[in-house]
Amino acid sequence: MKMLVTKPISELTNYNKVLSAVDEGNEVLLTKNGKGKYIVVDAEFWQYSQSMLRFLADMRAVDEDIRNGAPTYTEAEIRAIFGLETRPA
Repeated sequence: MKMLVTKPISELTNYNKVLSAVDEGNEVLLTKNGKGKYIVVDAEFWQYSQSMLRFLADMRAVDEDIRNGAPTYTEAEIRAIFGLETRPA
């Protein structure tokens, strides 16, 4: 289970200790003067997060298009457009 581990930024002098917490699947929040400043995550998780943000932005744009009158289609209409078999009810 992912956890947010908080460490002071001064612990970067021993960066292996900070990175070992990340390697265990955790996110590390580095603080400066007692306030959160940076978050360290592994690259795979960061890439996944970025792709999810892009997906959500795309879904928001589609939702806005629909609200502004863009046409919508039923599953049957989409299947007909693409020449796909109709699913039995």
